[in-house]
Amino acid sequence: MPDFDVVVIGGGPGGSSVATFVAQAGHSVALYEKATFPRFIVGESLVPACNLPLEKLGVLEQMDERRFPRKHGVQFFSPTGPTKPFYFSEVSDPRMHSTWQVLRSDFDAMLLENAKRAGVETHTQTEIFDLCGTNGTVTGVKIRRSDGEEETVTARVVVDATGQNGLVTRRHGGRKIIDGLQNASVFAHYHNVALDTGIDAGSTLIYRIDSESWLWFIPLPDVVSIGLVTPAKTISRFGKSPASILETAIDESEPLRSRLEKVDRTTEVRAVRDYSYRSERDGGEGWLLVGDAVGFIDPIYSTGLFLTLYSAELGAAAITEQLHSGASTPNFSGYSKDYQKAFEQFLTLVQAFYREDFHFGTLAKNPAHRQGLIDLLTGVVGTPEANEVTQAIRAFFDKQMML
Repeated sequence: MPDFDVVVIGGGPGGSSVATFVAQAGHSVALYEKATFPRFIVGESLVPACNLPLEKLGVLEQMDERRFPRKHGVQFFSPTGPTKPFYFSEVSDPRMHSTWQVLRSDFDAMLLENAKRAGVETHTQTEIFDLCGTNGTVTGVKIRRSDGEEETVTARVVVDATGQNGLVTRRHGGRKIIDGLQNASVFAHYHNVALDTGIDAGSTLIYRIDSESWLWFIPLPDVVSIGLVTPAKTISRFGKSPASILETAIDESEPLRSRLEKVDRTTEVRAVRDYSYRSERDGGEGWLLVGDAVGFIDPIYSTGLFLTLYSAELGAAAITEQLHSGASTPNFSGYSKDYQKAFEQFLTLVQAFYREDFHFGTLAKNPAHRQGLIDLLTGVVGTPEANEVTQAIRAFFDKQMML
């Protein structure tokens, strides 16, 4: 008999969530995380569709208790000024009229603690250095604890939730970079930033510098996260160090610069790779991927945590179904088809943002298309309006290719 029904590699939101969902279904789960928590990480803005899986996880009430700012909408700024804000209250489901901006060190630690309460056996400072199994089948993992001790842990299912590291992905999955979205980010937290008032105080603000580069503005408890996204191959045009790159980019955005007259930077400026990619396989015999291990899209619309939580839900449902079926070797190939549909809709929206010849303002003049845009910005995928606006954008792409 295996040591556990399920072993999860990675303790971020994807790993802790899939572990909790599976444990809630009555299965034995162990989770292994190399880092210690809390840890600093970027990716701080939610879309309201995250509220539903967070409710299922049982942490929704903690979001306000942790002083995470409420997020009611998003507003975009061109170099010449602001566009009309998009408010989540324009969607029909009242559960998604607002969401939160989260300090990831607190948010991730909260989800990991929640997994423990659900009965997940959690281990931090524990490295997974190899997989067990033959002929493409995964039957367990080899772990190395902080004291150097090594151990083999067997399981009926192994979940890779290691994000861009992708231990199982490298061995069995394969990964394809999405052309045109090979970006990089530099970011930091700032104190004494001028915020808007009322429900706009917690909104995500997006400042476009040019067709390829933009800055995010995300209010957090006591600070604001500000970061630049730009093509990795040309990021040096802003400067040589992460700090000089971010300072130069802010200077190029007058609407943002005007908010930062008396600010203090409270963290070092960090740099990360923001390459958009997709794994070529989502699962196989005894294994599956969730979260950033299965795919990552440019963060312009803050869809990262939603896609992570969505994949965790789908993955947990597939695991529970397979374990209940009594299959000797569960096979998870193709489990993420609904995730892939959502990924495609968001990817279309992201690719449109980086097209100089495409203008969302023109598209939004059609009420149905505006509703579709609001649905997607909220994280509501697959509605008739979301499908219609996605098709309209793709039709525009096709037409431009023919010219």
